[in-house]
Amino acid sequence: MINRVIRNAIVALCLLHTTVVFAEESQQVAIQVLDENGKPVEGASVEARYLETIHQNGKDYTVPMDLAERQKTDKEGRCQLTLYGVSWKLAGLSAHRVEVTTDEAIAMLEDAPKDPEKRRAFERDLDDQCQRYRSSYLLLDPDFDRDQPIALQMERSVKVSGSLHVNGKPIAKAFVTIHSQKTEIDRVFTRSSPDLTDDEGKFSGYCIPGNLDQARIVVERSDGNRVLTLSDVPSTQTATGKVYRFDTQVKDYAVVARPRHP
Repeated sequence: MINRVIRNAIVALCLLHTTVVFAEESQQVAIQVLDENGKPVEGASVEARYLETIHQNGKDYTVPMDLAERQKTDKEGRCQLTLYGVSWKLAGLSAHRVEVTTDEAIAMLEDAPKDPEKRRAFERDLDDQCQRYRSSYLLLDPDFDRDQPIALQMERSVKVSGSLHVNGKPIAKAFVTIHSQKTEIDRVFTRSSPDLTDDEGKFSGYCIPGNLDQARIVVERSDGNRVLTLSDVPSTQTATGKVYRFDTQVKDYAVVARPRHP
């Protein structure tokens, strides 16, 4: 009886030891973020994500998941990410830094001009600075060298603006997203965000540099969302950025019914 207990204990220890040996371990990776001129970027937000396959209702879905806790770079543009102990086939790194943070904008407002007209111009310029950003994206190879630091070189965002018309009439409160054709890194990170048109159908914002040859327009209405996806979208290059003008017809929109909440 005692021999059996000892034998079972030894087997349990061996199994435990085997589990530890073959378990994925978290690993630290050194990152340095540089701007387009090769200078360190302080305060950049650095993320790592991977694609995980989720099985639900008999179907497989790929979902981006965090591969590490988000970190901020120091004055030298450096930080360390501790990668979670998970296995993956597709993963990537992202670095993002707005030109002016919310705290910086609040501090700048304290020195804003007192003259009403000059103050409005100051606030418009400040709002534009808060929208501008630099970013960098990098795919990770599953066999990349964890002991070597990784450099992420940022690019400035590109300003885009335009207007949306349907049957010659401006469409207000429509979400317009300008983006490039999707690559593998786009499966891991969302690299474009929508801009909301005003009462004249105008929109303005910043995008990741690229071909920017596609657009997605979502118009929310009580009968459902009207969605239009366009490719090979022509633009006009101006001194302040790229300008798009969309003249479409109602029949071009596909109506997506809104989900009903119980």
